[in-house]
Amino acid sequence: MAVCLKIELMKKILIIKCGDTFPAVKEKHGDFDEMIIKRSNLPSGIFKVFNVHRGEQLRHPGEYIAAFITGSHNNTNENTSWMKQLKDWIITARYSNIPVLGICFGHQLIAEALGGMVELNLSGMELGNQHIKLTPARAHDPLFKNIKNSLISYKSHSYHVSKLPLGAHVLARSESGIIESFRLDKIYGTQFHPEFNSEIIKEYYRQLKKEEPPVSIGVKLKQEFNNEMIIPNFIDLSLKF
Repeated sequence: MAVCLKIELMKKILIIKCGDTFPAVKEKHGDFDEMIIKRSNLPSGIFKVFNVHRGEQLRHPGEYIAAFITGSHNNTNENTSWMKQLKDWIITARYSNIPVLGICFGHQLIAEALGGMVELNLSGMELGNQHIKLTPARAHDPLFKNIKNSLISYKSHSYHVSKLPLGAHVLARSESGIIESFRLDKIYGTQFHPEFNSEIIKEYYRQLKKEEPPVSIGVKLKQEFNNEMIIPNFIDLSLKF
């Protein structure tokens, strides 16, 4: 309650929406912004949502406590006008010292905006549950507070960050070595989806594979609680910066 009250007395938390999820997912679980709000365990009135992919113009980052940049079914290599504008906004956010968390597409766009690179996965699409291991030197980062050394999360992507921006630090990698999280100053990215749960990833499998998921996909995991802690942890660290 104390955290809620503190936020209500301050600026809002921005959610930059970069696309829409599948209609079947939205009907049951909400869109990307609604998933983030659910995982935050905070009232929806604390958040301000901008649909940048539909042409809504962003305001200066300094008007917000912090910002999320959502996933998208688009790819950064499309380099549309709204993506270019969002990259400029990310650069402004960095030098305005505003905490930002990019998820999947958002993680990739942040990397490109700040000088990194994004490439197609040579092994193909990653879809389903995956073990995420924190790098020993960065396991203490507040984004992963109370998560210890690893977590199991959900993934749905065909591209990944292949080169970090100068000065960025890897916070976590997948078992295959892909960068799963990084930090540069107050800017964070996660390739995995902390807003997803087991039911959402099963629906993604149905939509993308056009078949029922195998038993191994979307089983409610013992570490799902750890995955759900990422978004509250980000909000908490944003208030403490």
